[in-house]
Amino acid sequence: MRIFYLIAAILSLLVNSCGSSDGFQPDVPTDAPPIISRVDPNAGSPGDNITIFGLGFSTSYPEVIVVIGGAATTATSYRLLDNPTSSEIEAITATVPFEAVIGEGPVYVQVHGNSSNSDVSFTVIP
Repeated sequence: MRIFYLIAAILSLLVNSCGSSDGFQPDVPTDAPPIISRVDPNAGSPGDNITIFGLGFSTSYPEVIVVIGGAATTATSYRLLDNPTSSEIEAITATVPFEAVIGEGPVYVQVHGNSSNSDVSFTVIP
């Protein structure tokens, strides 16, 4: 019977310590670059908001640098997708900078110093 209590005590300690959120960091920097799968809409004017879908973004969205039309800004929101896919788990929102160059160009993000792919385009319109 004593062995039962000993095992129960050890399991209790393990379960209680594993579930602790003390010091848990929800955003852990890695060396993996973020990946952009698409943007919505794919055209807009300076001041408009766009949503960037993909994975590897940061929950600390104000630290995410977004480049649209050659001009940098920061993300204004972050969310996990309700129906994730293999290429879209997260989404961030950003505002098209007023310094963005008119025309079609790549969109990319930088998270913890890692740059995403730049093969997704956005057209800045006047």
